[in-house]
Amino acid sequence: MVRQSEKAPVDRIRAFQRAVQANKRCADCTERGPTYVCLDFQTFVCQTCSGIHREFGHKIKGITLSEWSSAEVAAIESGGNELAAQKWLGGLDRQKEPEPDSCDLDKLRAFLKLKYTEKRWFTEVPLVAEPVKAA
Repeated sequence: MVRQSEKAPVDRIRAFQRAVQANKRCADCTERGPTYVCLDFQTFVCQTCSGIHREFGHKIKGITLSEWSSAEVAAIESGGNELAAQKWLGGLDRQKEPEPDSCDLDKLRAFLKLKYTEKRWFTEVPLVAEPVKAA
């Protein structure tokens, strides 16, 4: 029997994934229902993209099959695919350079290299201050 304390991190990650529309698709291609997290960028990614991220040396974890620290869960909850897209694809003209689907590994690998290694479309995202909570 799984204790609630062991189950809570996965539940939190899944809740964050369900709560944000962008997290329901892979951060790097058009695949639906990503089952991995790239800890380097706090993004939800599909199995295909997770393999390419591993090739680049990025840290990947399966959502349900991994042990999660509270720091990792907090990092994921402060990131996500929407924020990552603003940062890593902020300068991308999707009409001229559409994101690849997961079927063409060579195009996908080249796209991820341009996106994360060469930072072709990178834009600085301003930090938003946390709202002050009423006492």
